Amino acid sequence: MTDIKEQKEFNLAEEINDIVITNNLENDVVKAINKMIDNKLEELTTEPFTTIYTLGKLKSKRLHVVNLKALEDTKKRKKIFTNIAKLKEDNCIIVDSFQNGAYLEIMQELSEKILTENYNFTKFKSKKEDKDKNFFYYGETNIYEVVKKGYIYGDCINHARDLVNTPYNYLNASDLANYALKLEKYDNLSVKIYNKKEIEDMNMGAYLGVNKGSLDEPKLIFVNYQGKDKFDDPTALVGKGVMYDTGGYSLKTSKSMPGMKVDMAGSAAVLGAIEAIARLELKANVMAIVAATDNRIGDGAIVPDDILTAASGKTIEIISTDAEGRLTLADAVWFAQKEGAKKVIDTATLTGAMVAALGHEFTGAFTNDKDFLKEFMNASVKTKEKVWEMPISSGYRKLIESKVADIKNTGGPLAGASTAAAFIEEFIKKDTKWIHLDIAGTASTAKGGATGVMVKTFTELFC
Repeated sequence: MTDIKEQKEFNLAEEINDIVITNNLENDVVKAINKMIDNKLEELTTEPFTTIYTLGKLKSKRLHVVNLKALEDTKKRKKIFTNIAKLKEDNCIIVDSFQNGAYLEIMQELSEKILTENYNFTKFKSKKEDKDKNFFYYGETNIYEVVKKGYIYGDCINHARDLVNTPYNYLNASDLANYALKLEKYDNLSVKIYNKKEIEDMNMGAYLGVNKGSLDEPKLIFVNYQGKDKFDDPTALVGKGVMYDTGGYSLKTSKSMPGMKVDMAGSAAVLGAIEAIARLELKANVMAIVAATDNRIGDGAIVPDDILTAASGKTIEIISTDAEGRLTLADAVWFAQKEGAKKVIDTATLTGAMVAALGHEFTGAFTNDKDFLKEFMNASVKTKEKVWEMPISSGYRKLIESKVADIKNTGGPLAGASTAAAFIEEFIKKDTKWIHLDIAGTASTAKGGATGVMVKTFTELFC
């Protein structure tokens, strides 16, 4: 386990933990250290990160020295943060020595990276090799809130990664609902879980259609955070919660099915974000909504040619049972609007077409409101989570027209990400500002393993 702690006092002569500093010789602690080690810091002018052994001149065995100028280079800064995070012993970080133009940003990002860079999913390992280590922050300047924000970001990103990396036999819809219920420990946050009977009472036929082949009951998860005195103008974060996707009777191949536990990464993102929002006590009203189920083959499962009726009353012709995420989202965004949301952002590992278009580098974004998307993308620039706007047009909408129902759930082999977005758009009211995020390529790395994408940007949007 890796943890970050505030250190109230610091005595250079008595400090036994390794020390992390920059070569900022204007800082009093750095000047004192430099004198004690025979001015060795003055020789470190080029390397971004260097470790010096103190050879008994300090009680601390090692000094880890960051080149202050190198922090101005984004790529070098990233490597420096990784080097610090991967240190194996307890360390005391002298935060005042890091002061430059981006001081607060650096401290927040370092706090976050210490947690995310040390992430290991070892829950199911019979032998765990993780070693506990602590990073102590010390400085005369009070940056507690900045360090706290970075810590919360890192912690909540890791929580989202844990959810995505957990296999289905340990995390079904009910398990996710129980996880959400534990978030009620935070102030101003309430959780309501709707069972199958209650979902049926709301006529969520699209969502229930996906669940028909499952032995496990669906759970509609509704998390409500009220950070303002009055509950007005709430924004809904709607996450795709397909806990495992076999493709249903449009069965995935043996090559493409492994890894489908990632299909609930949208739900992990919105739950991680609303946890961060609550822990930061942000002045915002935010909902997190997840229509959780798995998509399997079983008695009563839907088949291609079936027609489902969504909660909105629209009828849907099923072309592929493997286009199931949009069916759950159709009823979930309807529910968000029913609960008063005038701004809705849905996020989903929705299409392989998005991976083909943007790979693992960018999240694809679709919208009906350019100003809302601009606001969101400004937040994504701050968090360095790359987003690229994708198109919806009348031509794509035409591709999901059905001869036997109001719409069909796929638009054919071309422009699959855009036709999927057009499908969800059908369930968005004209006066609702909406963004759809396809995280199929960014929810996990090319080598596998969850990223926790969008936890930071969702949170930053309300900061």
